[in-house]
Amino acid sequence: MNLELFADMGLKLVIVLAAGYAAFAFAKVIMVALQPNPVAEYLGTGKKQRRPGQPSVGDRMGAMIAQRLPFSLGVWKTNLLWAQRGGEYAGRTIEQIIFQSALFGGLGVIYPLLVSAPAAWLVPAILTALPFMRLRSAAQNMRIRAEQSVPEMASLIAAETAAGVSPEEALMQASKLPGPLAGLVREAIARSAYLGIPAFGHADRKGALRTAFEESGIPALRAFGVQLDVAASRGVEVSQRMSEISSSLAAEYRQRLLRKTEKLDTSMTVAVAMFYFAPMMGLILLPLLYEAMNAI
Repeated sequence: MNLELFADMGLKLVIVLAAGYAAFAFAKVIMVALQPNPVAEYLGTGKKQRRPGQPSVGDRMGAMIAQRLPFSLGVWKTNLLWAQRGGEYAGRTIEQIIFQSALFGGLGVIYPLLVSAPAAWLVPAILTALPFMRLRSAAQNMRIRAEQSVPEMASLIAAETAAGVSPEEALMQASKLPGPLAGLVREAIARSAYLGIPAFGHADRKGALRTAFEESGIPALRAFGVQLDVAASRGVEVSQRMSEISSSLAAEYRQRLLRKTEKLDTSMTVAVAMFYFAPMMGLILLPLLYEAMNAI
């Protein structure tokens, strides 16, 4: 009896996973088909030419759904911006992600309609949340990468200023680095040129760089922006001050790495318990609990 129950549970699990994967793959094909093809537009081979600036089908459908959502999308727009700073989700909009989520969830609803099991409703719920979960994960990775890139950028700016380059030119060189932090710096430089404000602060007026770093929501970047502003206002001492900032940030980064290394054993133990021990105990105890419930 236990073996039959175990086989039946395993079969249902396989069916749920297969249905979820099939719905995800089908929705992905539809999303790719709805995306504009820049090569076809350039060559003029598309069936319908999309005018520059005209939203795609995914944008229009996603905007209609977004208007009916009971919550704000500000956090998700910020997550998308962070993901794009690191080179992911290029050309994507939050409306397209909303449409993708609705498409995944709609296709996932087919499964619980065919399989009469309460757990089957987890398939559309998971598929609906999947695009947002992926976006949040990508944004979080970019935030971590940006924070880890602070010592490297500080070292580059310090080296440039030590060679006699002005802080503004050193910042331009730093913006050429790969990664999300350089993307944030490029946004600050673009804001400086567009609004006509200096990149670094002067007197009581904040610079574009410090404003961008404060809006990032990351304490390490906020502190870095303040330090750069203070160092850039030191005149002839700017290179020395930049070098001190670089050394200080490098030391802090090494200390963080040491603390993370010390916690690695505990993290690995928790991971092993969650992904190996807990499922194994579940497979052993579920048939026993089933038999106990039948006996009662």
